[in-house]
Amino acid sequence: MAERQQAVAQQEKVAISKKDVWMSKRWYTAYAPVYLNGAAVAEVPASEPQKLLGRTLEISYFEITKDISHLPIKIRLQINKVDGDNAYTRFKGLELSRDYIRSLVRRGISKSVAYVDVTTKDGWRLRLTVMGITSAPVSTSRKSAIRKAFAALLAQKAQTLDIGSLLKETLEGTLAAELFAAAKKIYPMRKVEIAKIKVLAFPKGEEVVELKELPAQQIER
Repeated sequence: MAERQQAVAQQEKVAISKKDVWMSKRWYTAYAPVYLNGAAVAEVPASEPQKLLGRTLEISYFEITKDISHLPIKIRLQINKVDGDNAYTRFKGLELSRDYIRSLVRRGISKSVAYVDVTTKDGWRLRLTVMGITSAPVSTSRKSAIRKAFAALLAQKAQTLDIGSLLKETLEGTLAAELFAAAKKIYPMRKVEIAKIKVLAFPKGEEVVELKELPAQQIER
């Protein structure tokens, strides 16, 4: 009986401790970067603002646009600035959901995947994964030619676009349409998608993290 009471008391102590931890946290509103609409995208808890810096959030692009067709697009944002109760982010990556990609790849077709490293006009180093789906099986040499066409077009485009313009063309499908047009000169295409974007290096201005705390009298709500 005594052992049971001791176990119950220990569980209650743990529950109270966890409650105290959550009670000590503040909630911050996280915003997308200006080049991704700048909308509020999440509420993020932290015991102190320093612990928010560098934290990565993964959201659906739907959270920004409220367009249901954007549900398969997952965007990663990294908090790099805190100002009072507001947390501001920078773009860290983009990826199509696995379910959506599986829906594109069917029997009787060929898939060509190109991994292309580019640098934008404003200094972002990115790795783009481009997936081309042909309307029928193709030879290895044609797959190689399709990948080279993707790489050549992206290298040319990236140096003329800043990060905002590149993401805009990616998310609106403009860039995929240009890649489709380039690839279909080699073989009839069924679909071309930019399946993933990974940030390899941030430009100088994006590397700096900033922290501005509220005055003590404004912290309590």
